[in-house]
Formats: sequence, C-alpha cells, structure tokens
Amino acid sequence: MASPKPQRIFITGANGYIGSVITEFAICEGYTVVGLSRSEKSDTQLRNLGAIPVRGDLHTYDVLTHESAQADVVIHLADALAGDWGMEYSEVVRIHNAAVDAIAKGLQGSGKPFIETSGSLVTAPAANGGETTEASPLLEMPLNGRIDSEKYALAQCEKGIKVSALRLAPYVYGRGGSGVRLFMGMAAKNGEATYIGDGSKCTTTVHVDDAARLYLLAIKHAKAGEAYNATYETDVTSRALSEAMGEALGVPVRSQSFEDTAAKAGEFFAKFLSAENRASNAKAVQELGWRPREKKILDEIKSGSYVEVAKKVAIAVLTHLSRAPE
Repeated sequence: MASPKPQRIFITGANGYIGSVITEFAICEGYTVVGLSRSEKSDTQLRNLGAIPVRGDLHTYDVLTHESAQADVVIHLADALAGDWGMEYSEVVRIHNAAVDAIAKGLQGSGKPFIETSGSLVTAPAANGGETTEASPLLEMPLNGRIDSEKYALAQCEKGIKVSALRLAPYVYGRGGSGVRLFMGMAAKNGEATYIGDGSKCTTTVHVDDAARLYLLAIKHAKAGEAYNATYETDVTSRALSEAMGEALGVPVRSQSFEDTAAKAGEFFAKFLSAENRASNAKAVQELGWRPREKKILDEIKSGSYVEVAKKVAIAVLTHLSRAPE
C-alpha cells in the first residue's frame, strides 16, 4: 500500500524570522511547505530550508488563491509593514484584508485550517495588574490596527474555512533575531540602554521555536473562530530587559522619559516600550496541548543566542565610528 501523500502547507512569510522556523519544523514533521517568495534571494532561502518557493507577494491575488486552493493548510505571516515603517497602518490593514480575501477564495467551503497571525497587545491591561485572556477587553487606543486584521480573518469562517488566530507576544525572541536584536543595536549605537520611567511595567515574551511549535499544533487542534495567545513569560519588566541588554553590551543603563524616547526613536517605539502586557497562555496550553520549553528571554540575552549578537553589534558600531569623518 502506498504511503499517504504529505500534507501541503502554504505559508506567506515563510522565509521570515518566525516563518523560517515554522517551515523548518513543519518539514521535520513530514509536511510539504510551499512558501510565498518575492525574490531570487527568498527562493534560495526557502530551498535551503527544504521548501518550495512560489513567486508572489500580498498583491498577487491569483497566486494567493491558487496556492491556497492547492494546500491542505494556510498559515498567514506576511506583513505589508515589513520594510516600510512609514506606511499608514490603515493601508497595512487594507493590503492584509485584500490578501485574506484572495486566500479565502481558494479555501472557500473546504473546512481547511487557515491560521492568521495577530498580537497580544490588542488586549487592554487588567485593572488589577493580573494576566489577561483572549476574552479580555480590547485596547481602546491600540498601537496599530492589528485587531481589525484579526477580526477580518476570523470572519472568513462564514465561508466554510477553519480560521483561527495566534496572538504573538510583543517580544518574540531567540536565534539572535527579532526586536531584541533591534533594541541591542540601538543601545550599542547610543552607548547606553534605556527604559521608560521606572521600568516596572511587565511585558510578555515567547521564544520563536516555541511559537513555531504552536502554529503546528494549531493546525491540528485550533477551533474555528478562536484566538490563542502565543505567549510564555508575563512578568518580565522593561527595566529588566534593558539591564540584561546593557550587561550583554557592556553599556550603562538609565531611565528615560516617554517624551525623550519618542523624540529619539519615534512615538510608536515609545508606546511599545512603555506598554503593559500580561497575556496568559492558559488557553493554548489547555486546548492545543502546547508546552513552551525554551530558554527564558533574560537568560537568552545573557547566555544564549544574543551573546554573539552583542559582539557583532559592538564591532559594527566601532567600525562605523572609525570610518566617520573627523
């Protein structure tokens, strides 16, 4: 008897920070992964992971529809904002929703899993300082319109598609990448690591490997129309993060006002760095069987993948300074 044909996953953003780990793990589990690719460089990255590249982007609706129809599962990670921080978020939402329409056209009536990517920052902090859940009240003035994208994707359930959403923690970390790397680079360039106010507000984290495993669990166990927090620690303060980065880089750490942070790094980053977010993962643990197991974020910064990052950004800053005109 012939072996069953491997399930086919179509991933937008398959060669990105999170998508590449999902692709790696999915292939190890026996899936065939098809990744949306915008360039020859992306083609090569995907082939090196063992995936099949297909040329297109969030505007090539015919490709999105065709590949979704051919797939057993669709995971949507691509973000129109990536690489264009000046774009109005209303335009990001418009591009996202048009792409979701194209994907839904290919999946309509199939009952196949479609996993949307969202963020836990859509939820307002709990009044008592405790953890929030996926059913907690939403922020009245969110950092961006990500909740609009999530709601739009989940509404596609009405078309006979098994849509669910994973709300990623503000800090997805590990493998020397993502926001931690960005903030370490900024600290190295500025010669100091800063936090806003007293730095006591807590944020939420998740290791990229644990997040990738959750996407694969969601394929099998997520319920249609439901959102799940892809979160791990909820008690890490912004001051502790800055102190860990400062220690790794060998630079001083100090408090900075919201206004000064906004003036230097922009209002979005100031709001992000001062946001309180304690999003519980209980639902994902109980319903999807998820068990985060990777190194915690402060340990990852001090003794994990970011040790090498600290060395590289320090060298980069020194090289830049040595080349600067006197």
